[in-house]
Amino acid sequence: MPPRVHIVADDLTGALDSAATFAARGARVRVACTPADFATALTSGADVVAVATGTRDGSEADAISKARIVARALDGRDGLLFKKIDSRLKGHIGAELDALVPAGASLLVNPSIPALGRYCSDGAITGAGVETPIAVADRIGRAVAVPDTPDQASLDAQLPDRLEETVFVGAAGLAEALARRLWPAPQPRALPRPGLPALLAIGSRDPVTSAQLAALGDVPLAEAPNGACPALPDVPLLLLRMTQGSEAIDGAQAGAAFAETIATAHDRLHPATLFACGGESAAALLARLKIGQLDVLGEALPGVPVARCADGPPLLLITKSGGFGPPDTLVKLVKFLVNG
Repeated sequence: MPPRVHIVADDLTGALDSAATFAARGARVRVACTPADFATALTSGADVVAVATGTRDGSEADAISKARIVARALDGRDGLLFKKIDSRLKGHIGAELDALVPAGASLLVNPSIPALGRYCSDGAITGAGVETPIAVADRIGRAVAVPDTPDQASLDAQLPDRLEETVFVGAAGLAEALARRLWPAPQPRALPRPGLPALLAIGSRDPVTSAQLAALGDVPLAEAPNGACPALPDVPLLLLRMTQGSEAIDGAQAGAAFAETIATAHDRLHPATLFACGGESAAALLARLKIGQLDVLGEALPGVPVARCADGPPLLLITKSGGFGPPDTLVKLVKFLVNG
């Protein structure tokens, strides 16, 4: 039996996309939506247990506090620790690592995602969606060496012989390398087909996501300026996008308003499928529905994990990080939904 893998991510989409590569090879995967749900997830018997701390955009003090909650839950448990970080190195990475991992621990750090065109070169992350190379060690806060990583094979080769002596710090590419090592003979399960009614909530304003929305062409889109959309259309495929309002408001306010809009849309539509682009959008709705546990089933597309709610109302959840995917990502997803 492979050792259990514990994944700690600072947002929900990160927890899901790093965990999905294990599920795609046949591992049983459970994701806790918050640190408060983590202890229950650890008792699930899953091979891989991930937790979303929801700390990427908050204060450093909050990030440290929640990382310490996770560290206490993991204290004394056997297994591997994977600290999932944003591949463009956003968030409080150094502070969270300090709360989770002793200063002298052996780290393997690599945020590359070769499958999505993001690589490490000369100690920096570069490639798709990265305007200027970002030095990895500066954001980690520790003296780490990051080998050049032009492809997935080179990332796979960076894993040490004895996994148990290393803490892994990276994104979906490093998670894939670890999954290959631990589950060398994949036994993927068939994914359930996403269906209608469906609610697509786009909270990200990343240019990558904007290009994907533009590719949808004539698919009806309901805009939510500053998160609010008072007139929701009555359609079986509801696409909601948060946009800039006429007045500038705090990002947290807009996010809270969008979460309320999504919740109202859910209550009206009772969707079988929820697609959320942007971790905060998904996390806010799941909190409203009192869903704290997700079973990850695999990926609908590269970087687009599929999960089923393990508690609360039945719901198939599909997520995507704002900065991931080719321009036709949403086009393919809508075809899945419409064609059944």
